[in-house]
Amino acid sequence: MLLVLPAVLSCGSGPLEKKYRSQTMWYDIRVGSSAKNDSINHELCRLAVVDNTSRKVKNEDFTYQELIDQGYDLLAKTHPEAYVDSLREVHSKP
Repeated sequence: MLLVLPAVLSCGSGPLEKKYRSQTMWYDIRVGSSAKNDSINHELCRLAVVDNTSRKVKNEDFTYQELIDQGYDLLAKTHPEAYVDSLREVHSKP
């Protein structure tokens, strides 16, 4: 039972589940991503941050994963859905 509690408590506490901080964004995403997807995660997060800033939405209210997901949504507005879906599929696998 004592071994299960730390595992349960650690769920959702990964680097991408942390709230956005501009000072540590690049490090947090790199640590929370695999080498395969850290570049795209940085770019998707950047897209969301720029969009939120332009709309005067506080980025600090979001986790990195929420910003990455928002980045995918923004990408879907300018690219075919099949393209965005393929990116999600390729880059979400470990």
